[in-house]
Amino acid sequence: MLPIQRVVFLGVIAALIGGAEVRAQNPIDADGYVAVVLRGHPAARQSTGLVELGQAERRAVGRWPDPVFDISMARARPGEPAIPAGAESGFGITQAIPWPGARSASIRAGDRGAEAFAASADAVRWDVIADARQAFSRLVLSRALVAILRTAEEDTRSLRDLVARRAELGESRESDRLKTTVEWLKQRRILSEAERVAAAAEATVRTLAVEPLPRPLVIRDTPSPDIVSQNHDQLVALVVQRHPRLREAQAEAERRRALTDEARQSRAPSLAVSLFHAGELDKSTTGVAVGVTVPLWNANRGGVARAMATQSLAAAQAERLRVDLLAEFEARFSAFEVSAEQVRTLSREILPAAADGLKLARFSYEEGETSLLDLLDAQRTFRESQRELMESRLALTLAVTELQRLLGPDFTPWR
Repeated sequence: MLPIQRVVFLGVIAALIGGAEVRAQNPIDADGYVAVVLRGHPAARQSTGLVELGQAERRAVGRWPDPVFDISMARARPGEPAIPAGAESGFGITQAIPWPGARSASIRAGDRGAEAFAASADAVRWDVIADARQAFSRLVLSRALVAILRTAEEDTRSLRDLVARRAELGESRESDRLKTTVEWLKQRRILSEAERVAAAAEATVRTLAVEPLPRPLVIRDTPSPDIVSQNHDQLVALVVQRHPRLREAQAEAERRRALTDEARQSRAPSLAVSLFHAGELDKSTTGVAVGVTVPLWNANRGGVARAMATQSLAAAQAERLRVDLLAEFEARFSAFEVSAEQVRTLSREILPAAADGLKLARFSYEEGETSLLDLLDAQRTFRESQRELMESRLALTLAVTELQRLLGPDFTPWR
């Protein structure tokens, strides 16, 4: 290969690699990450399997029983010498006819069973979406906290350097230099802990995604608008109407009711119709036979009692689940309102005041009008306010995702 060709070849390879890296560095947001999880997580396949199982349940019921074919072949030797020995044959077909009431009840039971499987599939999907959003939110906010703490560490280091220079010039006390050094070391420790938390959050995000994510993982955080006031009573109605676990339990209760009806209807006499033909040595017979199963000794009393008991149990379980969900909603809704109020107070009132206090303390210290302790106290107040805001935003995000477990992934309280 000539030198010029080698240069062109290497340039093309470098361009391709660079383009791949650029594509790999495209930032991923929360919705994009949820799509990745739904594409690769086993829960997605589990949800699809439950839907298919429900469809199979619906197809399996309401079918007529298969007919029974009888074929017989024999070699006969008659008792009269005048009739020679020969072969005899016969065939018959028997069709059982289900009782109409029992068949319709069986179809209802299959439909309710399919609805229960579909609701269970929705529950699995809602849970994995909520888990993905929570993991992504933890990563976003942990990285944001690391960025804040890194800036705080730089500020404390610059303050330590400033005090050290002043101490060398005799303008500051040695004790002030030690105080700023200790403050810087504390901030380094806090930053190191936050970086470990962020690394753990990224590991969780990668684990839930199943498929490999780019390295380094570049994420995009979409700023959340203001929270909209929510109507409590409307949300309660949505929980009762939409929650998949409750819909599953209610569908199961309806299925048990249909199975009870089927057990009761099965006490009616069942019919079987047979068409047969028999070819004997001396005659040929063709006919129709009707059989009736009379519930004389066993009227399915045990089956009916068992079906009624399971029906009552399923209804009680559905009602208990409704009460438990409403109690959980009250706790989740209260946590949501508290977190939203904390975010509003910290972002609009406390943090701006802490920032103004830090600016004033730093200016006063540089002008020699205040002590180092006042500046350090103002720094701590500002950093605590920033950390509390990050923690409140995380608590708000987690509260929203927990509400989405109850109300659906499409629930959003943002303006």
